[in-house]
Amino acid sequence: MDISEGSIAVRGRGKNKRKWIPVEDDELIKALVDVSLDSRWSDGSFKNGYTSVLEVRLAEKLPDSRISATPHIDSRLRYFKTKYSALEQMLNKSRFTWDPTKKMIQCEKQQYETHCKNNPDAKGLYGVSFPYYDELSMVYSKDMATGEGAEDMTDAVKNLEEELVCVNANDEEVGEDMTSVETPRRSVDSTSSSSKKRKKEWKGMKTASSDLLLDVFNEVSGDLKVATMSIGKMAQAMDREASNQEKARDEDPQQKLREKAINEVRRLEFTGSEIIKAAIVFVRMPDQMGMLFALPKPLRREYIVDMLRDEAARRERGQSEGASLAV
Repeated sequence: MDISEGSIAVRGRGKNKRKWIPVEDDELIKALVDVSLDSRWSDGSFKNGYTSVLEVRLAEKLPDSRISATPHIDSRLRYFKTKYSALEQMLNKSRFTWDPTKKMIQCEKQQYETHCKNNPDAKGLYGVSFPYYDELSMVYSKDMATGEGAEDMTDAVKNLEEELVCVNANDEEVGEDMTSVETPRRSVDSTSSSSKKRKKEWKGMKTASSDLLLDVFNEVSGDLKVATMSIGKMAQAMDREASNQEKARDEDPQQKLREKAINEVRRLEFTGSEIIKAAIVFVRMPDQMGMLFALPKPLRREYIVDMLRDEAARRERGQSEGASLAV
């Protein structure tokens, strides 16, 4: 069973909905990978207007599909990203594994169903092939390290201050309520004396309570500010390290050759999955890149096809040897 669906444009109510067929999904993902590697449209995250580029690419490959950036491509990419994120979340837990051959999650069904109770986005992924996991990992893996809606240190301190203000205000209201409660009176003097005494006692209690809360707040606030400064310094150090690594990578001739080789594989119109596999081979056997560019352009596609076939055979032999050793 495959998670890809067929393509039918729905008419009438809900007319913006569309059922995608595998060939359309294939072309969409292939175009998405290409655009993600294009610095004009992506610098770690996509730039505004990139879905319009995808629309043009699909129009070239599938001229009769009438797929538009909005709502068709936007909706389909949201679906793929949601399911990819759900897979990543499961794979970060123990006892969830990925089957690269079947392209599906591997786990006990009961474990999966328990996970889905609190993670509804993961529904529909058990026993179902997700053929674009490798390509989407290449595109979206950087986004998974960040989240939206997180409260930062400054917001936390501000919210704590507001809560303490509310607590003090509520204390004052309670104090006024307590001094206004009527009690059986023996005389005007005794009532006045008792009221003043209660006010004095409550004032002392309120002051002690407020002082304690303020002490706690000041201590927590100070710790939060120190932590914020430390995190800020850590972030700056990480940025500098990332910048240094990027600079070193840009100056590395081997890295430049790899980028040139990957661009050549893209030019030869291989799929996103094939591009990833070729990149893995280039890292493991750098001489393959030199041989690629030594060949005339008409022969390069055949060379890459043979290289990928040899790599697949090598992996299959490795798996067979591993299985025999296990027996």
